[in-house]
Amino acid sequence: MSVGKKIKKLRNIIGVTQEEIAEGICTKNLISQIENNRKKLTSNLAVGLAKNFNKIAKEKRIDINLITGDELIKDEDGQANNIFFLNIISELKETKEIDKLEEKLNEGERLIKKYNIEDSMKIHMYKLAANIYYFKHKYNRSDEMCRNGLKVCLNSGNTLDEASFYINKSRNNAMRLNYAAALEQLNFALKLNNDIGNNEVSRRIYFNKALIYKKIKKINEALKYLQILMDQFENEDQKKVLDLKMLYANCLIEQNNFDEAEHEYIEILDSAMKDNDKNLIAMAYRNLSELYLNKKKYKDAARSIKESVKINPNNSHFAENLYFAAKVIRYINEDTERYLRRALNIYNKNNGENVDLVEKIIYELVLIYIEREDEEKLILMADKAKVLNIDYSLIYAEIGEYYRGRNEEKSIYFSKKSREKIKQIKET
Repeated sequence: MSVGKKIKKLRNIIGVTQEEIAEGICTKNLISQIENNRKKLTSNLAVGLAKNFNKIAKEKRIDINLITGDELIKDEDGQANNIFFLNIISELKETKEIDKLEEKLNEGERLIKKYNIEDSMKIHMYKLAANIYYFKHKYNRSDEMCRNGLKVCLNSGNTLDEASFYINKSRNNAMRLNYAAALEQLNFALKLNNDIGNNEVSRRIYFNKALIYKKIKKINEALKYLQILMDQFENEDQKKVLDLKMLYANCLIEQNNFDEAEHEYIEILDSAMKDNDKNLIAMAYRNLSELYLNKKKYKDAARSIKESVKINPNNSHFAENLYFAAKVIRYINEDTERYLRRALNIYNKNNGENVDLVEKIIYELVLIYIEREDEEKLILMADKAKVLNIDYSLIYAEIGEYYRGRNEEKSIYFSKKSREKIKQIKET
């Protein structure tokens, strides 16, 4: 509301006349002109009015928050910025669900259109939204938030946040396997950062470059950037050093340098155990399991992944660890169904967004039920795949093949649905 409306509303709440509130400060006529937006409220007058409001409220024993001159003089834009911070920024920090995010974004955009919201506030909103969309695997929407943020950065000359948005765009492209574009954006962010020399930005760039080079099998490049980061963090943050050493060891596996990688993992495991860092312990065991699997030491691989699953069931990647555990223990002829079922339950419970993972889990369960000729569970998995709207073409193809010679009607049905899904995916 306007400054005049605000003063009038406060008068009504406290039950005071224009004359009473103006006493010792100004004339009743000036208060009337301010309330009707014909005169501006000055800083000195705002302080005086605030004192009178607080004094009269205390005398009347009216329970209100202390009124300040700054609050009284704050215009609609100032109030809107307060609301933007409290209702948009603060709530987005706690938001995890897409529906809530969309609601807050729409509310924020309405305020931006109607009022003069500070650029820093707009940038903050777009950064938070870009991150939430990224972690929900909504990369196109995350990109859209980055583009909106970049427009604000360019208009306000904010190079620091401009570089940050390019890093986020790079991260989205990397997840879509568009590595060339991802590296180009990181290089542009690095160029921007050359002008401001922000250590945190350069570290984010180096880390993301290391991840991309690992994915495109340029392991020496990945190791180079990881070594730079480990040297920088050595005397600052040992937890960060251990995380980087983990990625460093993962790169060594890509080079088939298993002995050195195993040495790194065991060192990380020892340090994590001393600090009782369950997340890092679970990750170290999981990576050791993968290492032993590569070396065909299947018993050691199974033992390690079982330790990983046992130590930290609250890990955000627990469903993925259970799926990997099922792959590993197959080599020692143990039943994999319980691991896969647990992984599927966790996916459902957490409203999972990783559709590739759930597709793999259901596919493996379907193969198990085909082998057991358990038609009841097989149909349950077929229905589950359809409800989750994943790419079930291969799943249905396997079921169609299973029913060939057993039930021609079902065989034709699942084979047809498999082809329809493939066609639908190609068209989109």
